[in-house]
Amino acid sequence: MRRENSKFISSLYFRGLFPNVIAVLGGTVNVFFDGIFIGRKLGDAGLESVNQCLPVYLLLCTVGSLYASGASFLSAHAIGENDVEEGKRIFQGVLLDALLVGGGFCLLGFVFAGPLAKLLGTAVSIPYVYLYLRITMIGGIAKIMLYIPYFYLRLEGRDKQCMTAMLTMTVLNIVLDYILLFPLDFGIGGAAWASVTATVVAAGMSFFFLLSGNGTFRLGFQKLHMSDRAAVFRFGSPMAVNNMLSSARIFVVNLILGSMGIGGLVSVFAIANNLNEFSICIQNGVPQTGAAMAGIFYGEKDSKSVRAVVNIELLSGMALSFLSGAVLFLFPAQIGRLFGSSADCGFAVRCLAVSLVFSTMNSVMSYSYNAVGQLAAANMVTVSRGFAATAVFALLFRGLGERIWLFYPCAEISTFLLLTACSFLFAKKKCLTPFYLLDDTLERSGNATSFAVACNDVDICEASEKIRYFCEDNHFTDKETMTISLALEELLTIITHESCPPDGFMDVRVLAWDEKRIIRIRSGGRRYNPVEAQDGSLMYIGVKMICALAERTEYLSALGVNTLIIYI
Repeated sequence: MRRENSKFISSLYFRGLFPNVIAVLGGTVNVFFDGIFIGRKLGDAGLESVNQCLPVYLLLCTVGSLYASGASFLSAHAIGENDVEEGKRIFQGVLLDALLVGGGFCLLGFVFAGPLAKLLGTAVSIPYVYLYLRITMIGGIAKIMLYIPYFYLRLEGRDKQCMTAMLTMTVLNIVLDYILLFPLDFGIGGAAWASVTATVVAAGMSFFFLLSGNGTFRLGFQKLHMSDRAAVFRFGSPMAVNNMLSSARIFVVNLILGSMGIGGLVSVFAIANNLNEFSICIQNGVPQTGAAMAGIFYGEKDSKSVRAVVNIELLSGMALSFLSGAVLFLFPAQIGRLFGSSADCGFAVRCLAVSLVFSTMNSVMSYSYNAVGQLAAANMVTVSRGFAATAVFALLFRGLGERIWLFYPCAEISTFLLLTACSFLFAKKKCLTPFYLLDDTLERSGNATSFAVACNDVDICEASEKIRYFCEDNHFTDKETMTISLALEELLTIITHESCPPDGFMDVRVLAWDEKRIIRIRSGGRRYNPVEAQDGSLMYIGVKMICALAERTEYLSALGVNTLIIYI
């Protein structure tokens, strides 16, 4: 009974971690392999041109992530508050808005590709940049719309389907890159068409997975109210601002490096930037795995579970980023040769490697603050690491020559120190927990308890008996205490036998809030609602008794788990 509910949460989180990291990798690896193939085929000029196009590519990501991340957080909050229909309405409204706005953005990009190429490129790279941009904008709407099923599939706990679509995009892009660049010799246009084709296929697959079967979300278009749009933009701003500032950061750092008069620095930055994009699978994949979980828990006012999710993200993110950073630190020369560049990128790659642990921690906290509605803190972290700190340190270290790459670790470390200090100020001002910025009033007052229960009769009986102490401490009536004890024993038993795997856990939360008595039971396994499944058999007698004693019951399926809520 006293087992921490992080048992259930960690099993839920790690079930989705690997598929989600692979899915994020599928979204970033296109840029990585474009850099490798173009560098080997067209040399440093081609490699630089891809890096110079990256700001526009990231602006496409900005539009897509603004709508998709904001809408998915709002839908997660609505589901956490047991308002599934509101979650569906937000989804359908965002579909229409993103399609119209994204289409307009891509049309403008296509029309003004010439001026953009002159702004971003150099005398040598302008023709490459122009062609790459025009082709990218033809398929840009697919990149924007891909974000929507990408986020909502995770909200439904369908991480493997998301991974399948993104892996398909990755493999298809690599194959087409090779065919169009080498045997067919289409030049940089071939690389652009490879990316566009792979993205269109992935978007189609993702929408098919999301809208087919017995999922929550269905195809439809609704007009968003201005208040809805403002909320979507508010919650989507940290991720969108991150993409937008990443675009600005690349542009500014390219200018600084180009002004230093040292040959090869822009090419080295292109390599380091490609590696950084590759590492996004950890930096963003780790917190994105738990983002929907944290959003739903926040909607349920379950700060303990939100904190558990963040702790798991920090630990797993630090471990994964340390391992990937160690590989970069030990083999920088080999990585440079992979891109076909003659420039010495060893020191730059090692500086990037040192920064990865801190960059992942910063990303985790930014996503966490966004999920719990602390948008000012989330955007502060995003602005610092996404642009401000990097630009400041790059300018400060400009006089160091080829040691300028120290801006990578300095920017991330200073951002982490800033967020830690500011979180304590935010916490004191708003009466929240330091660092996490959570309202844990219910837990501190003793009005809520949550715990994991193993799927066996011994643990279930222990939970049913010991929950009485919580009821007594919160002055529940004898009837309420009996109902809660009975509900736990009967429901946990039948869920164990009918749905959960033998080695699984169920997550239980009992809440005494605003004159309400609420039991929430989460469980894995197949989709199963014992209230709906009850029939005339003896097995469901206990369930019938609970339904008669309870004010109402609600069931929902999210994150790939069953959630049953009983109001007494």
